[in-house]
Amino acid sequence: MGSTSPAKVLKINLDPVAEVHLKMPPLEKVLADVRFSQTPELISDEVEQLISSYLKRYPVRRQVQSVRLNVNPVSSSVSQESVVVRTFSDTENSWVITLSAFSVGISTTSYHSRDDFCERAYEVFEAVDLVGKPPIVDRVGMRYINRITDPSHLSRLDDYVEPRLRVLDGIVDGDTPIEYSVSNSLIQISDSERMKVQSGVLPPSVTFDPAFTPVDAKSWILDSDVFTIGGQILFEPQALKERLERYSTHAYSVFRWATTAALLEAFSKG
Repeated sequence: MGSTSPAKVLKINLDPVAEVHLKMPPLEKVLADVRFSQTPELISDEVEQLISSYLKRYPVRRQVQSVRLNVNPVSSSVSQESVVVRTFSDTENSWVITLSAFSVGISTTSYHSRDDFCERAYEVFEAVDLVGKPPIVDRVGMRYINRITDPSHLSRLDDYVEPRLRVLDGIVDGDTPIEYSVSNSLIQISDSERMKVQSGVLPPSVTFDPAFTPVDAKSWILDSDVFTIGGQILFEPQALKERLERYSTHAYSVFRWATTAALLEAFSKG
C-alpha cells in the first residue's frame, strides 16, 4: 500500500504585511471596542454635548437603549444586560461612535486604511479622556469582517481562499449540498492577547453572530477578532491607538494568509 504525501503546511505569520489597497475590497465592517470599569459620568447630556464638540466629524447624535453582550471567548458563553448608549455618527451612518458607562467603540462600513481608522479612534479616545477618563481598561478589541456574496466570486472560492478556511465547501459530494460550514479558531498571540478567526460559508438569511448582518444570499465570511483577555490597562489614548495599530496588523496578516493573489487581482478591479 503506497504512502500518502502530507499536505503542504502554510503557516500563519502575524508579522506586518504591506497593505494592498483594493478598489472593491470584500471588507464589510471594521470595529474597535474598549471596555472599562464603570464610569457613569460619561453618560449625561452635558458630557454628550462636550464630546460632540470634539468629534465634529460625527454630527448625528442619538440616545438609545442597547443590549450589552458579555462574551467569554474561551467558553463562548454569552450573557447580556440593558444599557443606555450615546451614539455619534456621520450623516451616512457609515461611521458610528458608541459610548456607554462601560465602553467606547468605533465601527465603520467605509474603511479606507489602517492609518485613517486608528487616527479616528485616537480622536475618540482623546475626547473620552478629556471629559471622563475611565480608571482601568478591561478589554481592547479590534475586528475585521470580510464577506463575499457575488456568485461569480463565490464560484471561485477554490482560487481565492486557503483551502482550510473553506471548511467543507466544495469537498462534500454535489448531491449532498452544504448549507452551513464554518470554522472557529482561537489563537494565542501573547499571555494576555488572543485572536479569534471564524471563516466559512453561510446560507442566505443565516447568521451565528450579532456582528454578521444576515443577507439574502449565500456568502463566504472571514472574521478576524483580536483582543485582550486581561485587564489592568490604563486608558491612555496614544497607547490604545498603538495597540489597535498592532491588532490591525495581525488581522491583515491573517487576511493575506487566508487569501490568494487571484483574489487580490479580482478585487483590485473597479
